[in-house]
Amino acid sequence: MDTRAKRLAWLQALRGMAAFMVVMVHNRGALMGSPVGTAIANHLLPMAMGVDLFFIISGFLMVLTTRNFDGTSAYVWRFAAKRMARIWPLFAVVSVVAVAVEHQGLRGFRDPSVLLPYLEGLLFVPHNPAASGIYFQMGVGVAWTLCFECYFYLVFAANMWLERWRYLGMAAWFALTLVAIPMVRGCYNLGVASQPLVTWSRYANLAVNPIVWDFVFGMLAAWLYDSRLVCRNVKMIHAMTCLSLVALLAAWHRMGMVNFFGPGGWGAPLAIAFLGLVMLAKIGRLAVPAWSVWLGEISYSLYLVHVYVFEAMQRIVAHMPLTPSAANYVLFVARPLVAVLCAWGTFVWVERPASEWMRKSLLAIRVPPIWPRPISPDAR
Repeated sequence: MDTRAKRLAWLQALRGMAAFMVVMVHNRGALMGSPVGTAIANHLLPMAMGVDLFFIISGFLMVLTTRNFDGTSAYVWRFAAKRMARIWPLFAVVSVVAVAVEHQGLRGFRDPSVLLPYLEGLLFVPHNPAASGIYFQMGVGVAWTLCFECYFYLVFAANMWLERWRYLGMAAWFALTLVAIPMVRGCYNLGVASQPLVTWSRYANLAVNPIVWDFVFGMLAAWLYDSRLVCRNVKMIHAMTCLSLVALLAAWHRMGMVNFFGPGGWGAPLAIAFLGLVMLAKIGRLAVPAWSVWLGEISYSLYLVHVYVFEAMQRIVAHMPLTPSAANYVLFVARPLVAVLCAWGTFVWVERPASEWMRKSLLAIRVPPIWPRPISPDAR
């Protein structure tokens, strides 16, 4: 592991934690058959935290990994190609498998109405923003988050054409879409599932959704991480982080916070906690277990395949001679473990080789220069 990878091992570990949070939230249904299980699910497995953490990490990484932007169109192409190679190949494979699993094998591929949401998902277009709150009724259920992820990549890449003014351009765009337009529409709030529908464009519903603030906060955290501002008092960092979290949680209901996604839900406390981790990482005071870094490496595979592993496990356990309560507890314990193992295999045999192939293929494409010369280092 090189020096830079070691420095960012804590971020990889957080990716693994975020993916496992999502797994456990989807696994909580196995506990809902009894009062004790319901209490455990409701109090120890709060909704939505993993997605917010993923988005914060994404915003952080986009700023951190483009610090050496040289102002050329070739750099912008490399950025877009690497992002696409990271998320699209495995998603395409999972989409094909999902059609076969959920629609009786090859029959689904012959029905255009079945294929449509999957094809739109491959283009990262919300299938039906009016349905299921923020989930967009996607063919692959978890793909709604990839729509937001791709939207953020698109905004980030488009603003790189502004060269040295790219962050000012992004600030203006987010001010317009997340503040000005919702205020003009008379619906400014931080509720990600209660935004009025933009009827003239499905894609525009991504731009005005408050969950995009997660990415923005991640960007701000990256600038802090890369700045000269340092606090070397570990106790002070812990104290300020804990006090901020306690204050927020104490005022949770009075502020109208909810057990859901976004800055009006778990995005806010996660942003505070992430900021504390950033300050600790700057001074090298984060110990990262090797297993958590490994979990981070397979996190994308885990995120995409765990739902289908859960479905398969449900069918297997249904044929076992178990009482309903015993079957639920077996599922609660076994499903995450099997999902992790399957994700590891998927990462090794599908995600990594497919992503590497697409990355090499896209980077082999030569992009003609759009502007004449790189920007100077002092102007970045």
